[in-house]
Amino acid sequence: MPPLRTIWFALISLSYSILLFGTAMLGFKLTTQNETGWGAAFLPFILAILSLLLTIMSLMLKRNYKVGMIGIHLAMIMPIVGALLLGNRAWDLYQQGREGTQVTLAGMMALTSIYVFVSMMLIRPKKEAEPSTMDREEQANAIGQ
Repeated sequence: MPPLRTIWFALISLSYSILLFGTAMLGFKLTTQNETGWGAAFLPFILAILSLLLTIMSLMLKRNYKVGMIGIHLAMIMPIVGALLLGNRAWDLYQQGREGTQVTLAGMMALTSIYVFVSMMLIRPKKEAEPSTMDREEQANAIGQ
């Protein structure tokens, strides 16, 4: 079982993924009848899938240390990437004079992404020593030499 801090970290990352998925669905519903609606849902949906995959990777810390550490570090970067991409989308929509609801939704998700990043930085798991792959006999031989 992963350490408690890793579980809290994964819960924050999972919540972020669910929030992004909800944003994608809401963005799809907010589009006008003339548009297909997939444009507003595409970016948050891709970010949600990536965040979910990184959450699963971070929970693998005890099984596969390297995969777990890659998942944790990339999951910490994901909200900043999301904030930049969603903020850029909000700014582009604002410059085009689009609907206020889509601009507001993208802007609020950009701010929420920054909040999630700060939360992840505060709760991130402490660095652990990489588990040894040598058995006791190999360790005794290495020490004796």
